[in-house]
Amino acid sequence: MIRYFTHINIDKTKWDVAIDKAVNGNIYAKSWYLDIVSPEWEALTDENYKTIMPLTWRSKFGYKYLFPPFFTQQLGIFTQENLSASTVQEFLKSIPEDIRFIEIQLNHHNKFQSAEFEISERLTHHLNLNYSYEDLQKNYSENLKRNLKKSAQSNLAITSDFRTKDLITLFRSAKGNDIATLKDSDYARLQDLLLAAEQRNLLTKLAVHINNELAAGVLFLHSNHEYILIFSAVNEEARQTGAMSLLIDHFIRSHANQKMNLDFEGSMDANLARFYKSFGAAEVVYLQIRKNDLPFYLRWLKQ
Repeated sequence: MIRYFTHINIDKTKWDVAIDKAVNGNIYAKSWYLDIVSPEWEALTDENYKTIMPLTWRSKFGYKYLFPPFFTQQLGIFTQENLSASTVQEFLKSIPEDIRFIEIQLNHHNKFQSAEFEISERLTHHLNLNYSYEDLQKNYSENLKRNLKKSAQSNLAITSDFRTKDLITLFRSAKGNDIATLKDSDYARLQDLLLAAEQRNLLTKLAVHINNELAAGVLFLHSNHEYILIFSAVNEEARQTGAMSLLIDHFIRSHANQKMNLDFEGSMDANLARFYKSFGAAEVVYLQIRKNDLPFYLRWLKQ
């Protein structure tokens, strides 16, 4: 039997144990993470908290709707058991009827087909780190190898001595103006996430400075059975030196021979996808689902 819980009634201790034990658990679904990205999140669980689903919601014009929070690529159903398509469908059918619009991204273990939802495929890229660095390096593209040689010639020094908020500032100055959907509140929420992860020793920070200024940086989250490249930024000078290639290569070198994946967290952007594949990463498909049961006079707002 699937049970619905409002935020105040969720047993977060049981919840986090369930995510830790889940075969498909990830950091996005930990209670502290959800508390930051969707403070009033709700939940569906089975009777023993072995199979669970967070409901990240907002309301507009008096109607609740599910949405994928920024910095939270994959949620959906998590389980300690074998996850069948019928279980996925059972949980989706148990979403409360007062939620009239659904647009969420399931995790890549959630596979199903349904005429009730619009289903679209999205891509991320995974690199299996359970090989020696030498073997992983054999799958690097020739262009990546050239960039690494360029970075070596630039004598860039890698450091973890920088503030995450300075990397966010770098991103906003270098690229932020091109992303109108990210507001000040979203960047503040990202900063809260990164600080919370750092306090829990779940954050790896790598950066290079040029002329004593932060020029490129990348942040990785430790998430159950994988590392997630959660955020990065680079200025034009550092881009010309191959700094981002150097930083990711350094992370791969430092974490080789581990039974972990590196999730590049994207991308549907062809250029970024090409860059991630240059490290030998493989495409992984996850599903975005959508259902619009709003009254006809509001339905156009969510087209």
